[in-house]
Amino acid sequence: MQPNPSKILQLFAELQDRLYDGDTVKKAISQICRHTKDQSIIKTCQVIAEILEIDFDSHFDKVNTDWHFQAVHRLQKHHSWVIEKYQEIQKCVNDYNLKWSDPLLKIIDTQLARLSQLIILLDREPDICDNKGNVIRPNDLVVYLCKDDKDRDYEHYGVVRASPNGYRIAHFFTGETVKLESKLVRVGIGYIHLAHYTPDWLFKERPEKENPQQASDIQIEERIQNSREKILSAKDNLWNLLSYNCEHWAREMVYGEAFATQCQEIRTRNKSHN
Repeated sequence: MQPNPSKILQLFAELQDRLYDGDTVKKAISQICRHTKDQSIIKTCQVIAEILEIDFDSHFDKVNTDWHFQAVHRLQKHHSWVIEKYQEIQKCVNDYNLKWSDPLLKIIDTQLARLSQLIILLDREPDICDNKGNVIRPNDLVVYLCKDDKDRDYEHYGVVRASPNGYRIAHFFTGETVKLESKLVRVGIGYIHLAHYTPDWLFKERPEKENPQQASDIQIEERIQNSREKILSAKDNLWNLLSYNCEHWAREMVYGEAFATQCQEIRTRNKSHN
């Protein structure tokens, strides 16, 4: 005669209670999604929610890798606690008629195995993404949406550089500009600056894909250093809205040739105001 199955069934119930305890999983995956634009990580959180049939908050707030890993570690600790109860079931399950445990084990084995896999997938550095969810890589051309002094839209260009402290944006800009007599556009002294990457810098092009022969990391770094040296020796190009602006510089750094796609629009705009 096999014992009353109430104990083994109670253990299964306790395992599920642990799994959903305190909305730990819901809170953790919500925190992860609030602080990343990495679509693969967000999809992983969605699958976890589907397995547990729970709703969670996927509203993005701001990128924060520390909070991402804080939530992942909370998930790992919580899952280990659930597995402890599962191991307790395994120790005594054969003492009871399998008709009670087999159907439940079939469900729970799959459930816990999938959750283990998915939590492992979350335990990585999230991809760095822009505000539109595009993955950002070193050497990418990126743009910052700006307005000129007449409140007209334009794109300020930069080049993504990798550093020990995260991504930086190398970009070319000017301070005070002057408009010489008989000239249609302003000119000024150009500066090269390395800024911390923020998701406001939007993906524009991946030069290593567009022209791999000209866009290696070594080539780009060498061009940027040469550009800096020209500034130090006063041999650099003056910033010029039409002939050498931020886009000319950025494209020269990644492709070896200075050109700009926005110039025709600028020329048309200037003619209409003269």
